[in-house]
Amino acid sequence: MSTTVDSAAPSGARRSCAALLEPDGLDDPVGTAAWADLSARARHANPFLGAGVLVPALRHLAEPGEVRLLTVGSPGRLDLLLPIATRRRTRRTPVRACVGWAHTHHFLGTPLVAPTLGEQGWRAALVALRESRDAWFVLPQTDVDVVREVEAAAASLGLATRRLEEQARPVTHRHERDDYAEQQLSGRRRKELRRVRRRLEESLGGGLELVDLAAGASAPALEAALEEFLALEAAGWKGADGGAIAGRPAERAFFLEACRALAGEGRLEVLTLRGREGGPAAMALVLCDGDTQLTFKIAYDEQHASHSPGLLLYLEQLSRFHASGATLVDTCAAPDHPMARRLHGDDRLLVTLAVALGPRRGALAVRWARAVARTAAAVRRHRTTTDPREDRP
Repeated sequence: MSTTVDSAAPSGARRSCAALLEPDGLDDPVGTAAWADLSARARHANPFLGAGVLVPALRHLAEPGEVRLLTVGSPGRLDLLLPIATRRRTRRTPVRACVGWAHTHHFLGTPLVAPTLGEQGWRAALVALRESRDAWFVLPQTDVDVVREVEAAAASLGLATRRLEEQARPVTHRHERDDYAEQQLSGRRRKELRRVRRRLEESLGGGLELVDLAAGASAPALEAALEEFLALEAAGWKGADGGAIAGRPAERAFFLEACRALAGEGRLEVLTLRGREGGPAAMALVLCDGDTQLTFKIAYDEQHASHSPGLLLYLEQLSRFHASGATLVDTCAAPDHPMARRLHGDDRLLVTLAVALGPRRGALAVRWARAVARTAAAVRRHRTTTDPREDRP
């Protein structure tokens, strides 16, 4: 299925088309190269949509026939890529929608968008989505500048839009100097963290340090590091409540395959806070994509919880981030996550957008979904946000 962009390309240039492709639609050398090129030049880095992560996710976590790839481009070139699930009931709305597909380990909905895509490319994409015969489209957790382009494209086609949710996710933009702790924590809190760090170091036999187990690791060493993380996560509360990756075969297969691919590209850090004795006090997996770092997973040894190993790891990670020259570290955490919010003072505004693909049922579904979203937000505001398992001094 494809639709030609309704505005011609510059004279002599190739025209762009929008299409909904089967997952293997880019499984050839030309398509693979175009995908890698778009990942590298995308306006917002999103490693969850790179081939190294998305292909294992589709293989292990998607139902057969569930997902197609929305693309805009020309032969040998991609300017937009977004996995789409069609014929979905979502947002407690009875009218079926096509939805930007995500899974439980996918933390950013922003499509891979070329800097030059603009309103014209999104207009072609929306026309292609209309051919899916779904009444409306939901684009989840997307950077606000991309949302504005989709809204403009929809308006040019006479399609209604509504912002269902807006989330301010804790992130940190690069400072001129490594003063992140000083900016975010009081002198009293920093003193307390120095104290618990000494206690943690004593309990681990001294030599407390943060190391990247993926840096220069052989294949067996990388496997051992990933297994160590899975064991640490499973030993904590996630293992107790059944949410640990190690206890879910499909998620485990996805996790290992994606991490191997990222490590092979030099885009995975397996950060480990450890001393001379015992196992790791805390571990974090960080995805590196250009100038952006995303904290993918974190786990800590709960026997050291009183010494705040997770918080100490976060602090060490910020120093590593500064030394790396990267410009953004994204926590991938919920907006109200206490530990992430305490240490990361900037916000990344992510919007969930609904677009009517038809004038009647689609517009009605968008209005209904907005009402449901407002009700859900009101309920959330009355709930406590503090997690009793938070790692803090």
